[in-house]
Amino acid sequence: MPRRVALVATTIGTGEFIARYAQQAAAEDLTDEVVCVVVTDRKTPPEIRVQVERAQQTGLRVVCPSLPEQDAYLRRLGEIARIIPYDSDNRRNVGFLLALEQQCDLIISIDDDNLPRPGERFFGEHMVVGEEVTLRSVRSGSGWFNVCRLLETEPAGIYPRGFPYRHRHAEAELSGGFERGSVHVNAGLWLRDPDVDAVTHLAVAPQVRAFRGESVLLGPDTWSPINTQNTAIVAAAVPAFYFVRMGAPILGVPMDRDGDIFTGYFLQACARHLGARVRVGTPVTDHVRNAHHPLRDLTQELACIWMLEELADWLKEVPLEGSGYAECYLSLASRLEDAVEQFSGFIWTDPARAYFHFLAYCMRTWVKTVALLT
Repeated sequence: MPRRVALVATTIGTGEFIARYAQQAAAEDLTDEVVCVVVTDRKTPPEIRVQVERAQQTGLRVVCPSLPEQDAYLRRLGEIARIIPYDSDNRRNVGFLLALEQQCDLIISIDDDNLPRPGERFFGEHMVVGEEVTLRSVRSGSGWFNVCRLLETEPAGIYPRGFPYRHRHAEAELSGGFERGSVHVNAGLWLRDPDVDAVTHLAVAPQVRAFRGESVLLGPDTWSPINTQNTAIVAAAVPAFYFVRMGAPILGVPMDRDGDIFTGYFLQACARHLGARVRVGTPVTDHVRNAHHPLRDLTQELACIWMLEELADWLKEVPLEGSGYAECYLSLASRLEDAVEQFSGFIWTDPARAYFHFLAYCMRTWVKTVALLT
């Protein structure tokens, strides 16, 4: 039986990426199986409708609601409407909810500057999600795996955005043989501009030359950051895939840019509790990075970097409860509220703790909303 795939993206651009994915679906003979969900925002120009209509003329189903249609949709779902702001990557959550209504088997989250590579299987590689596979499993004595080791980079030795600094440059030797497991998360990588933090962009302006050619499973006790710019999940995992809202002022500066990293870590904690596996590698996209202001990016990322130094290690050890993603995510929300009251250090101010209490509320609201659609 054919498997249905939802491709979800947010954009404030004119939408040229839609045509590339329409071409890719046709090249893989998957036009009938793929639905493209595009979430616009207040800065999105009206010209995007041209790209939507062109893609629809190829036979690809494209769901691209206007802002009034998005607002009406969220109001119908209740409480969630109050916690998804405009002018924010948090609106990706609208796309996840719309994708669920398409009754898809898996959801692929992309950024509009990540493009499929001609002649390669973008959708086909992500469709490993939901399947049992046998692959080499990487295990690290440090508990962390640098996914950039799967890439040829210039310079060498870079780390992905969200990788804790306390675990960089001291990575234990890798081991692990072939293992079989059910893949619930597939994290694709990128050529050209790697997904590294602003510190790395400013310091060394890295580039990715090639993929080394091997996708791997993360070992049961080995972790890596997961973003949302080229990542697929099984539909059953959506209750644990709330795109974390940013924007809280921490030490006078709004935190931002790492909502997807928090999202990926939380999902990973739930997937591991349930015995599911994370695959890393293909498909590899061309990351034609949108314009950025690196110093501003750094300013917005700093609070997240500091928080992840403690939060990431806590997530590796936190005991969760539940037999499914919804129960597990609710367990995580409760334990997160308790944990932030115990964290110490200059970054853990009262506003920082308040942010995580609000985040726990958002996580619970997300689970309730997803339940309405499933």
